[in-house]
Formats: sequence, structure tokens, C-alpha cells
Amino acid sequence: MLKANKILLYIVIVLFANPAFTQSKKALQEQKEKLEKDIEYTNKLLEKTKKNKEKSLGYLNALSKQLKNREDLVQMLNIEIGLIDKQIQKTKIKITETQDAISAKQDELKKIEEDYAKMIYHASKNKNSYDNWVFIFSSRSFNQAYKRLKYLKQYAQHRKMQAVLITNIKEQLLQKVESLENQKNYLQQDKEKKKNLIDDKKEEVKDLEVQQAEQEEVINKLQKSEKYFKKEMQKQQQAAKLLDEKIRKIIEEEIRKARAKKKTKDGFELTPEAKALSDSFLENKGKLPWPLDKGLIVQAFGKQTNAVFKDVETHNNGVDIATDKGAKVRAVFDGKISRIFLIKGAGKVILINHGEYFSVYSGLKEVSVKLGEKVYAKEEIGVVITDENKGKTQLHFEIWKNYDKQDPSLWLYKAH
Repeated sequence: MLKANKILLYIVIVLFANPAFTQSKKALQEQKEKLEKDIEYTNKLLEKTKKNKEKSLGYLNALSKQLKNREDLVQMLNIEIGLIDKQIQKTKIKITETQDAISAKQDELKKIEEDYAKMIYHASKNKNSYDNWVFIFSSRSFNQAYKRLKYLKQYAQHRKMQAVLITNIKEQLLQKVESLENQKNYLQQDKEKKKNLIDDKKEEVKDLEVQQAEQEEVINKLQKSEKYFKKEMQKQQQAAKLLDEKIRKIIEEEIRKARAKKKTKDGFELTPEAKALSDSFLENKGKLPWPLDKGLIVQAFGKQTNAVFKDVETHNNGVDIATDKGAKVRAVFDGKISRIFLIKGAGKVILINHGEYFSVYSGLKEVSVKLGEKVYAKEEIGVVITDENKGKTQLHFEIWKNYDKQDPSLWLYKAH
């Protein structure tokens, strides 16, 4: 629910920061589409590992991720329904205002048409030009004759203006009627959208309840094999510790080599080329391509409470990304292959140097690069291991800045 609250806060910020409904709607739609894509992909992963669910922590992790995604999507749908409700209310107000404006214009038109009809009637009774000349020449003085001539001209001009005014008001009325029809159409469309969203929400809630029951079932089965799974977790933590120690030693060696070249005693001295690479890596924070073409983060960075055994806490130095069998691993940025080594229980590992930054790819069965080789962003470097017994294909990915471990989800594009 914490993630759902973050999303809600994000949407609220978007709404208040930019009052344009279309922009807030666009941001919401992007979040929703990402969730729907993640849910669809996770469903495929779950389907592939379903036969192993009674003995797979990987299945439980994927299922837990799926539940979070569904909770977030339901929250998104609630927000979207709320936005559409607001839009419906605004449209209803506009319709009322337009109807009032049409009514006022109709009253104005009626009055002008009545006045115009009177003028036409008066003019028809005196339509003979001879009468007009009689009216002028019957004046008692030249000044009065001039005034009568001027009056007749103004009267004729006024008639023309009244005719133009009536035409303009009729055009305005047509525009307002057309606007009213459009508003009614928008209102109907929004009502349909709302209905569809409510139907989608009902389906998501139903799926959520089914998967919550399934999660509980899997947890109960796993708890019955507590001894076995705690031993498995111990092995995983041991492999993580060995990987951590190995990476630290490699980074120490890299720093020592850099210091020796620069003949300095402290700091990670970089060559101009390495510094430019390091700066470029930093500039791309939040925009790095994923180390896999398709994947889903099933274990986040940092301290984690085990979903099955609440008394067990683990620490993840990177992120674990579930993917398809035979998935190709790729470099997230330009760099140089610093090390290739094997960790028992974790498969082959590749360490790429990006100046003072390092990216780590663990859980590979095949490696397609060599030590010291230059690689480029999105270049293929290996293939992920698939654990056939558990039906799990998972890459462990880390980012380091010297000795400091970074949260990869903050670096990868749209991972956070």
C-alpha cells in the first residue's frame, strides 16, 4: 500500500502543479500503461513457473510483485474515475451555462426581430420615395429640411445595422447550439469511460482477491518446509556475501592501480577519458537502459523482510530481475570489462568499469565478452541462468560508486 500512496501523492502533485486536465491525465495514463504491461509480463512469468510454486520462493516473489502491481492499478483506476467525475461535473456546468447563454440570446433576438418588424412595417407604409421628398420639402426651414434628410439616412442605416445584428446573433446561436451538442457528446463519452473503468476495476479487484488467496496458499505450503527454505536463503545470502567481498577486492585493486599511475596516496584518480566516462554515466542517472530487454524487478534494493518467514531479514546489494528463459544480458552503459569470475551459487559474474562507477551482472550461464574488452550500451555480454528445478530465470544486477552500493532502480529508466 506504501507504493500505492506514493502514486496517489504523485498524481496529486501533478494535478496541482499543472491545472491542465489533459496533462495530468497523460501522466496518469503513462503510469497505468506501465502497470498493465508489468502485470501482463508477470502473468507470463507466473504461468511458466506455476508447476513449481509449491517449492519456489521465486514464484512467491513474482506473485507478491504482481499483487502490488494490481493494488497500484486499482488505486490508479480510482484516481482516474475521480478525475473523470470532476470532468463530468465541469461539463455539466458548461452545458448549463451554454443553455442559459442560448436562452438569453434567443430573448435578445426576439426583441430585435420585433423592433425590426415594426421598422419594416413603418417603412412599407411609407415606401414611396415621393412621400420622403414631401416629408423633406414640407419643412418650414432649410435647417429643418436638413435634419429630416439626415434622419431618413440614419433610419435607413439603422435598419441595415439591425438586419446585420440579427444575422450575427443567429450565427452566434448556431455556434452555441453546436457547442452544446459537442459538450453533450463529451459528457456521454466521459460517462462511457467511467463505466468501462468501473468494470475494469471490478475485474482487477476480482483478480486481486484470487491472487491474494493464492499467495496465502503458497506461503502456507512454504512455511511447512521452513527448514529447507531457510537453508536455501542461507545459501543465497552466503553467495551474496562472497560476491560483495569479491567486488570490494576488485574495486580496491582498481583504485590501487589508478593511484599508482598518478602516484597519489588517496582518492580514485581518474584519467581524463575515465573522468569523462564517469561524468557521462552520472548524467544518465534514471535514463540507463535495463540490463535485459524484458524483465521485472522481483527483489528490491536494501533490507527486505521475508514474505514467508517474518522473523528473517535479508539485505540485497542490488536488484533481482525475473526474465524469460534464455534471456540475453546487455551492458547498461559504455565501459570496459573489468572482471569475469564465478561465484558458487550465483553463476558467472561480469563487472564493467564506467570510470568511478561499476555495474555488476550476476547469475549468468554464458559470457560473450573478454577481460579488458570495451563494450557499449545495450551490447550483449551474456545469457542468464535458468534454474530448471525452480522454474526461475533471474539476473542479479548491482551498481557501485567506488565502495558505495547504489540503488539500481534509481538509475534504470522508469524502474522506480
